[in-house]
Amino acid sequence: MNIPPADDPSNIRKWAARAWLEMENAGVLPTPQNFDLWFTHVSGANPELSRQIAGLSDKQPAMPAAALQELQTKFAGAKIDMDDVVERADAIQQVAQSVVSQVAGNSEHLRQYGNTLSHWKTRLNEDRTVENLLQAVTTLSAETAKASERNRTLEQQLSAATARIARLKDSMEELKREATTDALTGLVNRKAFAAKMRRALTEAKTEGFAVCFLMIDVDHFKRVNDTYGHPAGDLVLRLIGRVLADSVKGRDTAARYGGEEFAVLLVRADLKAATTVANQIRVTLESKQLFKKRSADDPAGITISVGVAQFRPHEAAASLLERADAALYQAKSLGRNQVCAAQ
Repeated sequence: MNIPPADDPSNIRKWAARAWLEMENAGVLPTPQNFDLWFTHVSGANPELSRQIAGLSDKQPAMPAAALQELQTKFAGAKIDMDDVVERADAIQQVAQSVVSQVAGNSEHLRQYGNTLSHWKTRLNEDRTVENLLQAVTTLSAETAKASERNRTLEQQLSAATARIARLKDSMEELKREATTDALTGLVNRKAFAAKMRRALTEAKTEGFAVCFLMIDVDHFKRVNDTYGHPAGDLVLRLIGRVLADSVKGRDTAARYGGEEFAVLLVRADLKAATTVANQIRVTLESKQLFKKRSADDPAGITISVGVAQFRPHEAAASLLERADAALYQAKSLGRNQVCAAQ
């Protein structure tokens, strides 16, 4: 399936109308969060989300609240807390206004000090009596002391403002990290990954270097959750996150793509090199023994299936993702725990 451009107004209207209709048919309350999920589903941007929604819809006429919550947990991207953004913006504005006021006030004092100096320079040129010299020394000494004190005060105020601005900068950077990072695994989230992919593909088109995309899915992840509980499932996802983080370098990027799906972008790597990397990741995870088997059917280790696709010149990003996704499901259909490359 070729996904139409997402920035086409006609596509957006069509997807929005279809999302609304499908939510109504499934008995789903049209909250912003649910609408975001269904819009993503009907646009074809996340095949795994579409498969899970289709599976749930086939089983029952109305979507259970628990199933909706699970979809939100798996696929909803991190959102920036706008209240936090507004609060930090207000704080920066207050600091800026304070600095402006302090500098403006000190500038006026310096202007007055300069006027005093000019006055006594002119007066002494006209009348250099002992009395005038003594008065000039007394006045200028007092005014210079005041100017020096005001400068010290301003320096302290500016130093405090600088420290506060640095703290606000750190908090904004933290807010940005929270908005682009998956909290469980520490990898970038899907939204941040998509932005990195767009930049990489644009540069690849211009410069002609190879880019490969890895779509990774944890085998039998539901059985892990059902057998050992969701905390154990979280442990598996965190471990995969660490292995992927250790496996990428430079401009390569690993992300939690949604639920138990992960993605890796390999820049300046062809299909052969990317397949090698994918198999190294697979073998590393296969060697991990996390759980003690309770029965012959219980999953004790971690295995993954991987689909690999190399970016083609003039190919749309959606087509690249679709080919990697097809390769992934080929790996699943061939028995899992293997890597398949799209040709």
